[in-house]
Amino acid sequence: MITDLLIGLPDQRPGGIVLTVLVAVGSASVAVVLGAVYATICVHAPKLSLALQVPLAVLRGIPLLLLVFAIGQLTTLPLAVTGYLALALYSLCHVGETLRGFMASYPPILRDQSRVLGYGWLRDWLQLRLPWTLRSSLDALTTHWISLLKDTGALTVLGIGELTTVASTLSQTVGVTNWELILALAGLIYLSVAVILIQSLQLLRKILPTPEAMVS
Repeated sequence: MITDLLIGLPDQRPGGIVLTVLVAVGSASVAVVLGAVYATICVHAPKLSLALQVPLAVLRGIPLLLLVFAIGQLTTLPLAVTGYLALALYSLCHVGETLRGFMASYPPILRDQSRVLGYGWLRDWLQLRLPWTLRSSLDALTTHWISLLKDTGALTVLGIGELTTVASTLSQTVGVTNWELILALAGLIYLSVAVILIQSLQLLRKILPTPEAMVS
């Protein structure tokens, strides 16, 4: 039972918490990359960005469960790709706006520093603006990533074998006592992974310079 919760059912491996983490990390990574591009367009080309802001605002108002179901019904993509795409879009809607807000508040002193050093636009973006934005938004992104890890349970509607799906499948084939044990174990696994993620991000905060240090 524990093996199934960790790596998935025998006919759905990788699955369980392994698949949950892979999907969450993969969709979060794509969302950060595309979110940085989105934030940059919004800051440097506000009028052009309207074509992006409107659909993302609409998607942001759609519950994740409905988004997963809609993409699953409207496309013929493999289920794993469908679930990954739904989570990536959902994450992008939130991450993009978070990064846009922080990038728009990029300190003038860093812009002046970039000019003094003779940095071009791309070098300024890569070495100053983007690192400052990511470090400044890390607390907000952490909250979203923890939520995203739990939200992978929405993939149950597609039958994708992540942890919630495995726990649900196992609970349908056992007695009441074991059903409670399965849910307790699944909850403990989710909690353990969330704690590891939080501790890792706290360590990252200590390693990276603070926004104040970057400006000083």
